Amino acid sequence: MSDAPHVFVVTCPVPRSAGEQLRVEVAGRTITASGKDGFTHVFELPPDVAVERLGWQVYADVLEVRAPYRE
Repeated sequence: MSDAPHVFVVTCPVPRSAGEQLRVEVAGRTITASGKDGFTHVFELPPDVAVERLGWQVYADVLEVRAPYRE
């Protein structure tokens, strides 16, 4: 068994043209990803996730959001 912390990961498609205009907003446990292209993705994080340690990255046309579970 690994000692690595467990991480919650969610992905969603974003237009390739979103680039720097991509907005990722956090309100409580709700994450909203939106862009000027008119797309919006909203998802809820589980209650046992450390929202304050949330990180995100865009790979080509996929947004990946990561947050570790609380220990």
